[in-house]
Amino acid sequence: MKQALIIYGGWEGHAPKETSQFYQTLLESEGYQVTLASDFEPLYHKEELKRLDLLIMNWTRGELPDEPLQNVTQAVAEGLGLAGVHGGFASAFQASKGWLFLTGGCFLAHPGGLETTYSIDLTTNHYITANTQSIPQLTTEQYYCLVDPAVTVLATSTFAAKDHPNAANQEVILPMMWIKKWGKGRVFFQSVGHSLKELKEPIIQTWTKRGFLWATRNTLTDPLKNSRYSESSEKRMRK
Repeated sequence: MKQALIIYGGWEGHAPKETSQFYQTLLESEGYQVTLASDFEPLYHKEELKRLDLLIMNWTRGELPDEPLQNVTQAVAEGLGLAGVHGGFASAFQASKGWLFLTGGCFLAHPGGLETTYSIDLTTNHYITANTQSIPQLTTEQYYCLVDPAVTVLATSTFAAKDHPNAANQEVILPMMWIKKWGKGRVFFQSVGHSLKELKEPIIQTWTKRGFLWATRNTLTDPLKNSRYSESSEKRMRK
């Protein structure tokens, strides 16, 4: 049985507890044993971290002390999967260069806020996006992130805030979903998920769930072949 830990907290505007419980449900449907924690205490136990298969960080803003950061960084290098969504990952611990280096990107802004309408374009053929389609129109926050050139971008969006001063430059293509490797570990992020409503959108839910599975320690390239996944069970999850 795969072991997953979800750390949640920080700014309450992203409903960290509720979204973490949703992630827990996604993973438990695949047979994972999931532990939720509302503080960093589990991250101080280096050897226990190394026995986990997946760590999901869901903590908007805040500061991560050096010891747990170093423990997580080392555990991922040795094979622990690391994943997250929206501000709980890309907007976490922004003062920490070590965290940004590990995760591959940093949230800067979302000009236009929740009223921004844009498309999401798939860019890479990958297990996470297989048999799914680009999203022609989505109205929610459009995350503008600075991104590590080492990542593999799976999906992008075009900067939609045409009245923003930065739009005076050339067309800006924004990475919104990426993966990377850190030593033996895998890292996954996608930027849509300000609320549970968005996370439950069928394509967003599929990308998120598959991203978690892909990042998990010692997973296959296509983990669905040896999982409890089925199209019917995924449809039930969407309800």
